[in-house]
Amino acid sequence: MNFQPEVGETIRIFGRRYTFSRHPAVEGIEMPYGQEGRQGTVYQLVDGQASVLHKYAALKVFRERFKSKRQVELAESFKKYASTYGLSACLRSVIERQHHEKLVDQYNDLDYSILMPWIEGPTWADILLEEKVLTRDECVRIACAFALVMKELETAHLAHCDLSSSNVLLPFLETERDGRPFADIELVDVEELYAPDIKKPEILPGGSPGYAAEYIRDGVWTASADRFAGAVLLTEMVTWHSEDVRKQKADDMSYFAAEEMQKETARYRQIKKVLRNTLGKAASILLERVWKSRSLEDCPSFAEWFDAFPAHIQEAAIRKKQEWSQKVQVPSRHSTMGVEALLEIAAVFEGLGNKNAAQREYRYIISHFPENKAVTEEINLLLSADGADKEQSYRAYLQEYLEAAAQMERLEEWDKALLLYARSATLPALDFATKEELEIISEEMREKIRAKQQEMSTEDALQKILEEKQKEATDTTYVPDPTGKTKKQQPPLGERMWRFMVTHWKVLLSLGSFLISVGLLVWLYYFTVEKNWEGLIQNGTEAFAQQNYIEAEEFIEQAIEQKPTEDLYTKLATIYISRGRYEQAIGYLENLFLEKKLSQTNQEAQYLIGRAYFLMNDFPNAIDHLEKARKGEKSVYEQDAIRDLVISYARLNQYEKANQLVQQLDAGDSVSKAFIANLKGELFGLQGKDMEAIEEFKKAVSLQGDNERYIKNLVDLYIKKNKTNQVDDATKAKTYEEAISLINSLLKNDFTNIDYLNRLGQAYYDYGLYYEARGDKKYINLFQQSLISYNQIIDLGIQNEDILLNIGILYDKLKQKGKAEGVYKQVLENYPNSGRAYFVYGLFHLKEKRYKEAFGMLQKVVQLNQNPSETAIAKERMEEMKRKKLI
Repeated sequence: MNFQPEVGETIRIFGRRYTFSRHPAVEGIEMPYGQEGRQGTVYQLVDGQASVLHKYAALKVFRERFKSKRQVELAESFKKYASTYGLSACLRSVIERQHHEKLVDQYNDLDYSILMPWIEGPTWADILLEEKVLTRDECVRIACAFALVMKELETAHLAHCDLSSSNVLLPFLETERDGRPFADIELVDVEELYAPDIKKPEILPGGSPGYAAEYIRDGVWTASADRFAGAVLLTEMVTWHSEDVRKQKADDMSYFAAEEMQKETARYRQIKKVLRNTLGKAASILLERVWKSRSLEDCPSFAEWFDAFPAHIQEAAIRKKQEWSQKVQVPSRHSTMGVEALLEIAAVFEGLGNKNAAQREYRYIISHFPENKAVTEEINLLLSADGADKEQSYRAYLQEYLEAAAQMERLEEWDKALLLYARSATLPALDFATKEELEIISEEMREKIRAKQQEMSTEDALQKILEEKQKEATDTTYVPDPTGKTKKQQPPLGERMWRFMVTHWKVLLSLGSFLISVGLLVWLYYFTVEKNWEGLIQNGTEAFAQQNYIEAEEFIEQAIEQKPTEDLYTKLATIYISRGRYEQAIGYLENLFLEKKLSQTNQEAQYLIGRAYFLMNDFPNAIDHLEKARKGEKSVYEQDAIRDLVISYARLNQYEKANQLVQQLDAGDSVSKAFIANLKGELFGLQGKDMEAIEEFKKAVSLQGDNERYIKNLVDLYIKKNKTNQVDDATKAKTYEEAISLINSLLKNDFTNIDYLNRLGQAYYDYGLYYEARGDKKYINLFQQSLISYNQIIDLGIQNEDILLNIGILYDKLKQKGKAEGVYKQVLENYPNSGRAYFVYGLFHLKEKRYKEAFGMLQKVVQLNQNPSETAIAKERMEEMKRKKLI
């Protein structure tokens, strides 16, 4: 089956449950967060089981011609390079049929796909495309960080071999840096990485336009492969602060055009001038050497480029690298386990009654430590007496170690728990996220061991002090005054205090003034902090109202750090839900309940969990939490909770409960009446009672004509109903006109809303089909209006398969065959496994009497298309062509 994930869809990889994220830049369309590359598509996944360190992962699904068992070899070889600065993408796990048979059988596309860390941040191509303005300081620091990464690679005799603007990520510019440390510059698409111990790829890219030297015709795979392209990228980065450079870029992917590489053009002279003004003469000489080179060896090294930056910029880049190194290099005393440690693990398993696991450890010792003959011979005797270990999956193995470690934790046997967790991380076929999670747990164990040792040493010290005090008390004896004088009796306490005050009044006055000043400063500090806290909440609330969810999240998180409240917790969860991060919202709130930071009676939190489950179509869990949200005092969420409950019960075919809830709603004013009418309409719609639903939706719109939900419900049902034969022609025309008018009313307030534009395009298209079937020329204007709507979506930077195909179909219907075919070709180039694209393009060829091309396309439909009706039509057309001997 072709792999086409949807937002919120879950997938199990290496025993962990991942969810596909919603694209943050696409409003109005549920599109998974994916990035198209030369070799395939990279999707963002959310790992609900992981800590903050690994909440996101990347799934790279290769195109057919790039799939290869070599990915398994590369993943193994790349492990050692994942700790190289800027090569986090080398930390990867390969999905193979032997470990994911069911998944690969279901989706053939996922065979040899890879799981990696998700690295947040724009690519350099994004900066070029958006013409993002950067300051001079930002440009110099980014370029210096890039030079340092490339210098590190060159020192390690490594090369990327496919450098371009789209393969350079800039976490440096990412405001939402998650817990996992990344370099300021990260290289991705590293499948062609050069290293002395890696086998040369069979196919090498020939260099990206705008970055490849004139003398590079074929792919290059050497330690110096990056010198030319890297120098061009670095120069772009340094000079991007100049408006002249930004204006003169050749295209959206590079500053230089492919045909002008190494030529003395106006672009070259301009960028060289800005480079000299920014970094000095030495840098412009380096660029000149690159531009006049006749081989990669003629180009300067990245060490030379790094030396061209100011000393303080170099120091800052090196300091950032050192901070990164400290974060990623977690000490691991048990990373290489000896025989004694393994024997201790086997003993733990035996003590817990897990004989099979113990024997597995013994076999491991025999195979990995054959030189230790005394131990291996004794183990052999034990194994021969006890029989063989039974076969288990690697996930079952892992579970055994984790359960044993948890048991040791309960017994406060921290050393043994640490051994078991460390051993778990060495098991085969574990994904990178699980391994690093285990390392984090291991470090927690080490911390507990250190704390226990510290506690013991503190107790020893206290005991020693106590013993010495007791000894002093025992040794003390009365010694009489040799003078025979008795001590003078002290005056009363009140008199002594009065004398002290009289004598030291100036000191006391100064001390009093000081204390008053300190008190005022403390009050001022707390007053300022409170004001700052309130400001953060206000900024977050305003950003949320403007749908700037990333900024809103940042402000609310800062406010929580200063002073957490239940209201702020629910605000943050609301932002997560608005960004489509439903599982994150659920996990966040449930953890707060567990940690008793949220009251179990918090209706808002219960509603938000229920709402998140509702949006994930998990209706049983949604009902559980939505019912809790209704308990207790009446809240502002009651109407919303009831609405979601009604739909949830209806989706589970419990219509009686749904209807009872609707009857409980208060219909005191027009807004409430509109809400109830819309809810009844949704309930009728779920029961297939479309006409009753339309009447209720019309009532809701008449009562509250500016409500987006009510209008969309009515428009969608009008269009759905008009596609059937249950509506007469006069009614169809009337409802199409009304649907178009309603959507246009929404667009007046939000003319860039992609969802509205998409609906408007669909309404015009369907209305056009109605007139086309009647032979009425009105369809031409309606198709043109539909085309305008879809092209507006393209102009907003949104392209997906359905929108492009709709545009192609409209061009075809408007007799613009050349434009239609151009769009179809673009769709197949972008989506080479699209069964629907082959179907539409195949029928286009058939209509144009290109029977051979049509037959080939329709064969692809049968192979790839998931729509049974389109597949059936394709088969019929192929049979017809054969019968009529057209091929």
